[in-house]
Amino acid sequence: AVECRRRQTTARWQCRRDIPCHPRPDRNPARLAAHAWPCVCRSGQDRAEEAAVSALSELLQGLVAQGALSLERRLVEHRDTPPGAVWPHGWPPRYTQRVLQLPLTEASVLDLVADLSAGALPPLQYVAGLLHAAKASLAQLPNVLRHDVPTGCAVTVVGDLHGQFGDLLHVLRSRGFPSPTRPFVFNGDFVDRGPASVEVALTLFAFQLLLPNSVFLNRGNHEERSVHALYGFQRECNAKYAPDAGGAAAYELFSEAFEHLPLATLLNGKVLVLHGGVDDEMTLEQLERLPRKEYAVNQANLLGTGRPGLVHPHMRARLAEIAAREKELRPINSALWNDPCAEPGVYPNRYRGTGLLFGADVAAGFLERSGLGLILRSHEQVPEGFHWPYGPGRHLATVFSASNYAGKTLNKGAYALLGATGSRLSDPALSPLPLDAAPGAAAPAASPAAEEEGATAEHPFGGLRFVSFDAEELPRLRVSQRRHQLVASAVLAQRDELLAAYQAADRGATGELPVDMWEEETRRVLRTPPMLLPPMRCFLLGRDWGGSPTVRYQAFLGRFRLAVPQLAPLLPYRDYLVLLLANLDAKRSGAVSSRQFAAACKALHSQFGAAAALCAKPEEVLAAMGMAAGRGSREGSIAIRSVAAQLCVLVAGCPGAGSTSLSGFLSRLSTDEILLAAQPSPETPRGGSAGEAGDSSS
Repeated sequence: AVECRRRQTTARWQCRRDIPCHPRPDRNPARLAAHAWPCVCRSGQDRAEEAAVSALSELLQGLVAQGALSLERRLVEHRDTPPGAVWPHGWPPRYTQRVLQLPLTEASVLDLVADLSAGALPPLQYVAGLLHAAKASLAQLPNVLRHDVPTGCAVTVVGDLHGQFGDLLHVLRSRGFPSPTRPFVFNGDFVDRGPASVEVALTLFAFQLLLPNSVFLNRGNHEERSVHALYGFQRECNAKYAPDAGGAAAYELFSEAFEHLPLATLLNGKVLVLHGGVDDEMTLEQLERLPRKEYAVNQANLLGTGRPGLVHPHMRARLAEIAAREKELRPINSALWNDPCAEPGVYPNRYRGTGLLFGADVAAGFLERSGLGLILRSHEQVPEGFHWPYGPGRHLATVFSASNYAGKTLNKGAYALLGATGSRLSDPALSPLPLDAAPGAAAPAASPAAEEEGATAEHPFGGLRFVSFDAEELPRLRVSQRRHQLVASAVLAQRDELLAAYQAADRGATGELPVDMWEEETRRVLRTPPMLLPPMRCFLLGRDWGGSPTVRYQAFLGRFRLAVPQLAPLLPYRDYLVLLLANLDAKRSGAVSSRQFAAACKALHSQFGAAAALCAKPEEVLAAMGMAAGRGSREGSIAIRSVAAQLCVLVAGCPGAGSTSLSGFLSRLSTDEILLAAQPSPETPRGGSAGEAGDSSS
């Protein structure tokens, strides 16, 4: 006690709440035991942690009492989550503490995509490392990349994205993440005009580094420095990475990486994918041997108008050096800027200020000179997202992937699917059936995009299909996939109850149940709305089911597993854990400390008792979550999205990269959906209309 008073009266040894003060040892144990010393032997930090656990326990009691996170209520009242609308302390800032290490792994790239979809940008030092690696990788590539689509697969060709990250995520949701059996070609114009050019470029560079033989990036005219300096990308870089904190360096690194992008990709030896077009003298051999890094657009010289044109001041010194080589570099300008037109021949493109317009005879001549069968290009916004300017199946097609371009038009976006050489439109890889439809079921009614002439074509070099989508489909598919994840989580959490119900209904012990009986028992155990499961049959039973009248229920239950099986006892309380962590994140960093994580686990154990016994030892929970959570614990913070990812339910046969489920990693890992579910419902829930539309995907 004397020592404690001395510390209180001495500034140097002033007793602080976060440092425990211990009394001098007393020689009389009985006297010491009789005096509890509650204010001396316990630290202020311990008291604060107990107060936090108590507050979290009260929050849990209220949530459990009102059933806010019950599956039935969330499925009925499911609503889309606008960014920043539901976090208790506001939307997390646009940075993350996650370390982006090279060489990239599948897990690190998917974590990056999840962070970007949550509005969290990686720190500049990690962006610099990624861009340096991308520049070195792209510099080794030829001007024209070559890829033969594997048998039974299809390559996805994505047109202009223009900084519309939502459209990129929609394509990934629809087709799955890139993989060796799921190649992608991104055909230029990744940046400008849209609000998320940085996010789009980082995602594409990361996938290209991870899968250089399956992800191909072509250069577009907006990857030219003189263009993206004027149309928004430079301003976006400076806004997201402040100039005084290295934003100018970030923009410069992006620009240098863009200069090394290849000019075209040749698929199956017959389909040339490039951004703009061709001219009357251009050949494939010319395009392959030109020094692409030396190209710079010179609008004034091409038109002979004397106007300064689209020339950034940084480029003026280089223009004199390349003026002598302008004619030699003309094929690059054509590949980036030219547009098709109805009249034969070539004409200056007065609308763009550079490049040429070329007719069907010019396109046919180029194909004949180069021994090719089709040109697949982008560069132009078209109403349906794709267009055959010379007639269906003739010479050249346009694909444009930015729906509602720049927020000013009502155009659809689209992507193209090209099968292997000799493939037919009936091949599963080119199937237009939505995710929820059964493989053996009849094709759904044709949408306006599918009815348009030219949406499909069969060629000797492979079947070709265009898939259109509009801006309204983006939230519908997002809601649908989140609903799928909810049902998958419920199936895994109640696996034992479902198995018992199936076995009781299977009186002959055949291991099979009629579809209607399986559906009735599943709905009874999960307590889902009556009309929810029928549209989900393909998702729940898998494509191998094939529309059979019976269901092998053991195989059905075996399709669902947890990303980290050791955390299975925690699955029923996952949503509560995410909600508690979000409430503890007062700094809006998207992460919590290890002490805060322990407090949330203790609150769960206090509320649910032995059923949540794993939460009694938070250190074991962190250890089971693997290296990502372990690294965050060592660095003093644990990302909330990382915790949600470790508790993600994976479904065999669903689109994804390797064993990763798309719906578990995109769109903030459903964290916002959990937070929104805990909020009071509006007077007129939007879940009804969203649910009806969300049961179909593009």
